[in-house]
Amino acid sequence: MEILFDNSLRNNTNLCCGANEDEFHYTGMNIERDYGEAEYHDLAKTTDGGICPKCNQSALAISRGIEVGNIFQLGDKYTKAMNMNYLDENGALNNPIMGCYGIGVGRLAASICQAHHDDFGPIWPLSVAPWQVQICCVRADVTESKALADDLYEKFRKIDIEVIYDDRIISAGVMFSDADLLGIPIRVIVSPRNLKDECCEVVFRDKSYSEKIHITKVIETVSSLLKR
Repeated sequence: MEILFDNSLRNNTNLCCGANEDEFHYTGMNIERDYGEAEYHDLAKTTDGGICPKCNQSALAISRGIEVGNIFQLGDKYTKAMNMNYLDENGALNNPIMGCYGIGVGRLAASICQAHHDDFGPIWPLSVAPWQVQICCVRADVTESKALADDLYEKFRKIDIEVIYDDRIISAGVMFSDADLLGIPIRVIVSPRNLKDECCEVVFRDKSYSEKIHITKVIETVSSLLKR
């Protein structure tokens, strides 16, 4: 029988090893004494660019990951506490072995942000975005801008488009920076400058789309973009 040990075990003594029977172990193992013909190889530690032993090609890549869930083996601790029993094939009562799993919502959100972001904040995919559309009313102190933004907000809500509305009287730069941090997929910008041309600006959070749309076509255009 060919016996292989990892390089990290070389020259170690008084080890503990399995005894080929559940819950039993041997102690005091000495590799050189007990397995004199054993070979040592780099078995346990993986490295980026590791070589496949079959094709001799660099086949192993290491990358960062995010833990989004856990699985726990609980044994019979809780089934005993709850007096949960079952009859086995011999008619004897036993406690079932129990396990559980959990998926962290916060961890899922973190993993999405890790995969979908830029230097300015998250870019939520439409399927998980907290809102589909954000209305940015630049110069909400101007009656015409505020009236149009209010009207668009109500129309979006009536057709069940999830919308958030920023009508704070702040600079456009601060408003757009905050919008980037929210990461809503579609942004509708209402401003006095655009209203001079009877338009609103519709942009994607990922900067892949930007277009001025006539105020009468905004709802139709955004609805089409969401479906597409």
